[in-house]
Amino acid sequence: MEQFLHVTVSSPDPFERGRQYGEQAAALIRQGIQGYTRHFQNLLGKSWEEITRKSACYLPLLERDFPQELEEAKGIATGSGVSLEEILALNCRYEILKLKKLPVMECTTAAILPEATGGPVYLVQNWDYRPWVKDHSVVISLDDCQGTRVLGLTEAGQLVRNGMNSHGIGVCANNLTSTRDTLEAGAPMTFLRRKILSQTSFQAVQDLLCGAKVGVSCNYMAASAEGEAQDLEVTPGKVFHVYPEKGIITHANHMVAGAAVCTNKGKKFRDKILRTLLEARHGTIDLPYIQGCMASHQTIPGLPATFPEADSIEAVCTHVPRGEYDPDRVWQTIASAIYDLKGGVAHICKGNPCSGEYVTYRL
Repeated sequence: MEQFLHVTVSSPDPFERGRQYGEQAAALIRQGIQGYTRHFQNLLGKSWEEITRKSACYLPLLERDFPQELEEAKGIATGSGVSLEEILALNCRYEILKLKKLPVMECTTAAILPEATGGPVYLVQNWDYRPWVKDHSVVISLDDCQGTRVLGLTEAGQLVRNGMNSHGIGVCANNLTSTRDTLEAGAPMTFLRRKILSQTSFQAVQDLLCGAKVGVSCNYMAASAEGEAQDLEVTPGKVFHVYPEKGIITHANHMVAGAAVCTNKGKKFRDKILRTLLEARHGTIDLPYIQGCMASHQTIPGLPATFPEADSIEAVCTHVPRGEYDPDRVWQTIASAIYDLKGGVAHICKGNPCSGEYVTYRL
């Protein structure tokens, strides 16, 4: 069974936590740097040196607004033997790649509350990205020895991409583009997500996201073990809110509450497919059923399936197009994660959930 490297770190000192992380994931961090060196050159025409100089522009903001998270990043750099600027480049790749206004097809997320499950609170995501990223991603368990434990999924060297904590807080996210994007240096989403997973209440998460100074748009699906959930479409200067209906929220890469400023013109149906599937079992939605939903291959009839006309075979469970393709311009589900926020358990599948197996991890 294929599964991600599981990194475990424990220390009250953020630098030491990062150092432990960097040491355990050093080989995968270097592999990720090699991949992004090619990726940035291929998509943006920029060398890795140019990208690391760009990433250094985020330092003043990080020193001011994310000092604890920045210490973790410094520790990752030390532990893995690479420069801080390279770790920042991995953590700011979302923001930097916005320089190239490409269509976005990343991720399908959902929050499923007790009204729909009969008890548990689930936060779920199919993480869609470039297929080669799967090979350098990790599961991370983090204990700050002060009452907060975090369990999540990320690319090696990044702080975190999605996850939950021991206070019952969970967050997943989706790529968004909007007319409000400024491309200025704002809060990098990996730093913001890491800070979210340090919070002890759902209100604190909302306050953090509503007050974040960002340069580009990103969608945050947040939920708590107490049965609260909200989707926040965060754009520069304004946050749009999507609330549960019948105890369910689903989201993909187009804006819902902020539709008027959305610039993603891709096919807008993955969130609708997932919602329809979940509603079919409303009141009795359980883990096996969610796993089946995340493996759905429903598509819109007539969509192309061959590269370059297609950059993925669109569905909740996303596959690369048929034939030869450019790995830097196609999408695939590289991980599926189901977080049971009440139970403190994560079920994570490496690769497409239609063919892979979910591995269970506990906080």
